[in-house]
Amino acid sequence: MIDQAKKELELYRRRGEVIRNKCPEYCEEILKKIDDLFKSPHPLPFICVEGSSGMGKSQLAFALKGERPWFYWLASQVGVGSQNLYNNFSSISSQFYKFVTKDMAPAGMMVRLEADALNSISTLYFKESLWTYGFIRALLNYCREYYEAGMIHFEEKTTLHVSKCNVDAVYEACRELTREEKLLPFFILDEMTSNANIAAGGKNVAAFQRNVFRA
Repeated sequence: MIDQAKKELELYRRRGEVIRNKCPEYCEEILKKIDDLFKSPHPLPFICVEGSSGMGKSQLAFALKGERPWFYWLASQVGVGSQNLYNNFSSISSQFYKFVTKDMAPAGMMVRLEADALNSISTLYFKESLWTYGFIRALLNYCREYYEAGMIHFEEKTTLHVSKCNVDAVYEACRELTREEKLLPFFILDEMTSNANIAAGGKNVAAFQRNVFRA
């Protein structure tokens, strides 16, 4: 299973290189758009790429390169029936989903109305300390120590120090990178579904994930 997953990862990487070589203007246009968004004084948007299975959404991620670092993982859990490719990202995907679950479950914070979690300007996202923010901050801090352009893929066992924090702490981590004259990373969340729900509280997971990154 592991060998098959690695073969699939290498296949996606080779295909990505072919796309970059044959359609450089297309890849450059996407990367330029991302750079332009980072230069904007407005909050960064959360962009959704919609399409049926097999349309090449995952492959698109492997065609990007550029000068900026970026992370890729699954917004949903990686399971037995997942594509072989996704097994290469099961660790970071599982950690992300674990922290999302801790934030949305009653054990992680006070039980809120679903409308509060779905509201992108809720105090939940601007005042509360969340585990998911702590996870994002840990990745930003990782970029400070191990800065490299392109997809950051944790092929070796990696320790991230994650603690709850608010959105201001995430912005401070961004400023630290900027002060060190390093480009801020972006994040690609694959396999995001609006039908996923945490049983405790019935909150919409996809909306929570989106709003955390939009804050």
